[in-house]
Amino acid sequence: MCNNDERLLKELILDDDFMNLQSFVKEEVNLMDILNISHRELQHSNFLAWLFNPQETHGLGDYVLKEFIKIYFKENEYQNLGGDSGLSVFDFIELNLDDLIIKREHKNIDLLFLSKNNKFCMIIENKIYSSEGEGQLKKYREYVESEYNNYKHKIYIYLSLLDQVISEQEQEYYVQLNYLHIIKLLHLILNNKSLNVSDRIHFVIEQYLITLESMLNQNEEIEEIAQRLYKKYKTAFDLVFKYKTRSIKLVVGEILQDLIENESKTISFQSSKTYIRFKPSYFFENSQLLKEKKLLIDDNLQENWVYLFEFNIRDNVVNFDLKIGDGDKELRNRLYHIYSKYEFFNKIKIKSFASKWHLSFQKNILSKEELNDFKEHGNYDELKRIIESRFSDLINKDLVAYINILNQETMEQNKTLN
Repeated sequence: MCNNDERLLKELILDDDFMNLQSFVKEEVNLMDILNISHRELQHSNFLAWLFNPQETHGLGDYVLKEFIKIYFKENEYQNLGGDSGLSVFDFIELNLDDLIIKREHKNIDLLFLSKNNKFCMIIENKIYSSEGEGQLKKYREYVESEYNNYKHKIYIYLSLLDQVISEQEQEYYVQLNYLHIIKLLHLILNNKSLNVSDRIHFVIEQYLITLESMLNQNEEIEEIAQRLYKKYKTAFDLVFKYKTRSIKLVVGEILQDLIENESKTISFQSSKTYIRFKPSYFFENSQLLKEKKLLIDDNLQENWVYLFEFNIRDNVVNFDLKIGDGDKELRNRLYHIYSKYEFFNKIKIKSFASKWHLSFQKNILSKEELNDFKEHGNYDELKRIIESRFSDLINKDLVAYINILNQETMEQNKTLN
């Protein structure tokens, strides 16, 4: 941290307005609320995904999700959670959710909970100040009914900050809860001494609880002081925001991974936080022809790194890179020779042929300015729209052009042989 940033943070901490906020909240001033991100559904969904995930760093296992369900049972005369396809108390006590996975924004569903061992599927549509989108609840339900038809438990939850009215047809299927349910859950966690929650995790949960209680109290005086502080110490708050919010790499990576999985022309390949990869379906559908033309050594494409299609996610830019990757030397040389003939490959001759990873084609997906805009304003819908548009352009124009080149090369080989 530079000296100027440190000075601004010290000034903020000792500012009379900042210290006076203590009189309006229980124990801590909640920085996330002051930064005005508490109104964003993305941050709430991210927090809930972390809290409910048994594999996460909080060390609470499946306790949180089970308590979430138990609160519902106790407050609703122990009736099933989710009707006939939902969960009874007797089914609940048999649940072991060690294999639970939680997907974010899969098929645009805010939270999708899946336990294959328990044949358990639950979705949460999360709303803070927005309301139900036209037809969205039906679309999510029909997806679950189609994709997880053989699951015993299928639960649909509509979670909103305050009670809302949803479409009459979906009231039959969706359990409607508000954030008072989450507040009760957080109090249970914080007050349960047997959980041995670490100080760090206790603080994070407590901060989120303060955020929710402040939002529901609608304290205008806090809002006024907070806005005044933010205007005065914007640089200091931006620094806090940088380190407290979820990594943009994860957000972008999840969007791209979901697009790949739902695109018929692509098949997901070995990925990481920084590199989201895929293989064109074309290779799987034409593997025999490519082998005959010596453009493929074997058809084990999930272990083939020579044809490398990847999104490179950095803090200041996101690019799509097509590379000649590591693998068979003869095939690599053949591809380099082919790529060098076509203007399409805009990076192929920038440097001498690399021995392992050679960048051949590159396309920008997100600029530094667009990433900074998201970091500042947190407009998830706009970020997703931009990525979807550029992904579509890449797949339907650039990938098609690339495949046409390979097809042309196979035809040229036929002419040579004839």
